[in-house]
Amino acid sequence: MIGGKAKIFYLKLSLFALLLLLFLFIIPLSMTLSRALTSAGDVFSSAYTYRVLSFTLFESFLSALISVLLSLPFAYFWSHHKFFMRSFVLSLSTLSFTIPSILVVLGFVIFYGRSGVLSDVLSQLLGREVKVKVLYSFFAIIFAHVYLNLPVAFNLIANGWEKIDPIYEESSYSLGRGKMRTFISVTLPMLKKEILSAFILIFFFCFTSFSIVLVLGGSPKFSTLEVEIYRRVHVSLELDEASAFALFNFLVTLVILLVSGKIGRMGREKRMAGGMAKLEKLEGKKKLVAIALVLLMLLFILPPLLSIPYRSLVDRNGEFSLSSWEKIFSRSQMSVSIVNSLLIALSAALFSAYLGETLALFSARTGSRIVPLFATLPLATGSATLGLGMNIVQRSLMPQSLVASYLMVTLMHLMITIPFSIRTILPGAALLGEEKTLSSYTLGKSYFTTFASIEHPLLSSYRRKAFLFAFALSLGEVNATMTLSSGKVTTLPVLLYNLIGSYDYQGASALGTVLLLLAFMVFFILGAGRKGKADVT
Repeated sequence: MIGGKAKIFYLKLSLFALLLLLFLFIIPLSMTLSRALTSAGDVFSSAYTYRVLSFTLFESFLSALISVLLSLPFAYFWSHHKFFMRSFVLSLSTLSFTIPSILVVLGFVIFYGRSGVLSDVLSQLLGREVKVKVLYSFFAIIFAHVYLNLPVAFNLIANGWEKIDPIYEESSYSLGRGKMRTFISVTLPMLKKEILSAFILIFFFCFTSFSIVLVLGGSPKFSTLEVEIYRRVHVSLELDEASAFALFNFLVTLVILLVSGKIGRMGREKRMAGGMAKLEKLEGKKKLVAIALVLLMLLFILPPLLSIPYRSLVDRNGEFSLSSWEKIFSRSQMSVSIVNSLLIALSAALFSAYLGETLALFSARTGSRIVPLFATLPLATGSATLGLGMNIVQRSLMPQSLVASYLMVTLMHLMITIPFSIRTILPGAALLGEEKTLSSYTLGKSYFTTFASIEHPLLSSYRRKAFLFAFALSLGEVNATMTLSSGKVTTLPVLLYNLIGSYDYQGASALGTVLLLLAFMVFFILGAGRKGKADVT
């Protein structure tokens, strides 16, 4: 058992991370609170505020529910059968963790737009002009959220389902229960943890979603709390009202976080002991089912993404052209935005992985539940609220300079990525055990030497995954960057957002292809293609 002195060491080890979290979270939140007080009464009592809240809750709940429900038949088939391309589709589903949401927006505009690739294909097949009407609607928001998050639910639930020993289902069948009754009474309770985890994770992603709602919604009536904060800051220039909305958003997300934490604990009871399910080889009609499901998943995931490089090379008249690439690479902003994105993402990811490791070790060695919960608060709060708070801090305490903007953007990215880092490393820290650590202590090695020579190396694979996920998240972040940079720091997603806003879709496609290639690099380095599993839960 780790003693008191060792626990004090882990506290000291994580002290810098804890203090940084306090500084980056509490101080901006306090500054936002001070600005919010002048308008809080009007905002908190406004019927419009609660309409925005109702829409935010509804679209998040509906997106998460549809994502989970649609994932169940795919998760069942993938967790029970062995077939060609099974591992490939499982690994492809982890791509959602590395694809920036701004690329989803671009892919949807190019593929599902009225003059998009799908409209062109259908027009050629049917021999008449077809205009697909999907975008700029409530359906477009839900569709894009499901597109981004269904693979997440599928991967989490399939991995959990595969670990259920088939003996429990077989015992139910032997008692005369049918497949549906067995699923409801036996399988579903054993999958409760995975289903709840997927639902809660997707709900928070959708609740704090920004670019999908702002661009694909296409109307102020589809405004969410995140979008409303952005509009108050950048459109109507009402900083006090934006601060009041940010405070309201934080209080709501805090309540949701506490409720979801309680619901999540309800699903954490121990699963009955047993072996892994044996994958069944396909025969007869099931092979056709497998082919159909694989095609459905590929046709769901790939077309919007592949339409981005396609549109960068083929204009709307169907002619091959490199003009968009020439135009993009001739712009001085292009090279600057690439350098900015890579430097900020590398800096944020390196610090995030290290700080996440110290927080994860402290939590695992001391059994603390408060630290992981506190580290999750930035994730639940949302980039718009955090960005506004950091913006107020920057205006109040720092000079308006390029260096200050770079620093604040990097710190903001660090704040956004730390929750994912600690959640990625924590399972590894919990699995370390205490035997090697205690043996090192008995040999007279110091606490720090034990950490550096044993625990730190053993966590290298988890730390690497945390780094790559943090890098991917930082690389795709757009909202907080625009809020903090004041036009001084242009990253790839910000430049891409500006191109979409100016309707330069071919130029946006060329730039989006660069960002997509970077996302694919992260995806393949993660080794998802070899393992077919997502390590972030």
